[in-house]
Amino acid sequence: MRISEIMSQTVGELARAGVQNPVLDAELLLSHSLLSDRMRLHVGPDRELTEDEVRRMGRLVKRRLKFEPIAYILGKKEFYSLEFMVNRDVLIPRPETELVVDLVVYYAPAGARVADIGTGSGAIAVSVKHSRPDLEVYAVDISKRAVSVARRNAAAIVGKNKIKFLHGDLFKPLEGMRFRVIAANPPYIDRKHAGSLQKDLSHEPEAALFSDEGGGEVAERIVREAEDYLAPGGVLIMEIGDTMKDFVQETGGRIGFAVSVLNDYAGLPRVAVMKRGD
Repeated sequence: MRISEIMSQTVGELARAGVQNPVLDAELLLSHSLLSDRMRLHVGPDRELTEDEVRRMGRLVKRRLKFEPIAYILGKKEFYSLEFMVNRDVLIPRPETELVVDLVVYYAPAGARVADIGTGSGAIAVSVKHSRPDLEVYAVDISKRAVSVARRNAAAIVGKNKIKFLHGDLFKPLEGMRFRVIAANPPYIDRKHAGSLQKDLSHEPEAALFSDEGGGEVAERIVREAEDYLAPGGVLIMEIGDTMKDFVQETGGRIGFAVSVLNDYAGLPRVAVMKRGD
């Protein structure tokens, strides 16, 4: 079977199954199975595949037909122009979360101490440290397996022991510490909607996606507890769901934060910036 033939076959299978981007996914799967890049698929479409290559591609396609996310199949995901290892222990980094990194980099003074709450793959913490080596970065996650993944990503991208990773629930491992900037990407999808979302999400860790109280339970805890961990003039930067603008403004306002909400590139409310007074 030639490259062009297996591409055509795979695109058809994925499209019939309802996969959203069948052409792109087919290219990614085939280039991964051939240990090549996507450009080579178009340069040599008539190349005959070996039996082992065809079998390897078949196994990958079967996984995608079960709506396993491409990032998990490939074992990696690009974020902030960096390559992160991902598996089912961590949420797949999304492009909109890059805005959180931008804001941390902007708000953190030179040499400041910053924290990443719910670090998952380490995407935010590692990207911040990569952009701002001067910062003292702490990262926390309630999942030991997620912390392990984050440590591996940090070691590969910024070097070992450059970020302090801690296991625990939200701020508990940081007791007694103060930070100039706290970043958080909490679960904010209403748990009631778990069964009606796109099938790919069923493969990602529920604890990183869903929250009670309309999706706001964990976010509210972070806002309430952050005050005790922010230095005077410190900033909490938190990703939110697109229906949570009023919620975070009211919650943060009651505590005394000056709250602003930034939209993502789609024009939807995405990141809350909460400034503590001096």
